Amino acid sequence: MKNIIFFCFLLLIFSCSEYEYKKPLTAICKSKIDTNVVGVWVFDKIKKYNDFEIQIDTHILIIYPFDKNEYAIIISTMKHKSYEIPMIYKGHISKIGNYMFANVKWLNETSYYVYYAFKIENDSLYYWGFLKNKVPYQINAKKFFTKHYNDTNIISGIRMYKRFKFQLPIIPNN
Repeated sequence: MKNIIFFCFLLLIFSCSEYEYKKPLTAICKSKIDTNVVGVWVFDKIKKYNDFEIQIDTHILIIYPFDKNEYAIIISTMKHKSYEIPMIYKGHISKIGNYMFANVKWLNETSYYVYYAFKIENDSLYYWGFLKNKVPYQINAKKFFTKHYNDTNIISGIRMYKRFKFQLPIIPNN
């Protein structure tokens, strides 16, 4: 039980330091499922920037279509004999110009969206957030985040994952 409380505490600290907002970057209805994102991803490492502090244990990230526009995102520890409850989110993709962003939030409808820039290269997933204290209070979010997509002065840390070579069945859209 202590592990679960500590893990939730770390998640709360972690999510509070990255930029979040009540609305997504783009409307959910404009997002389409990208099968290249769908799958099981194994955490590899994190490259931290700007004194971003988070301790991440070995875990898997499962991304699966929730409906025709959104994904279910499950994060589960890989610790042997762990009794930690997987964390479940939902999210959708915002494509702005040549840049891709994930709009991610807890499953409850009252939570805020955290914007993560991401890219997939050679069966590796890279994603990063933006530090809340480095983002101006009033911004044009689309313009700001595309301008600072790779700006290491405002990003938290790049999380790196390797695709697990197991194919999830994809349910066709009707």
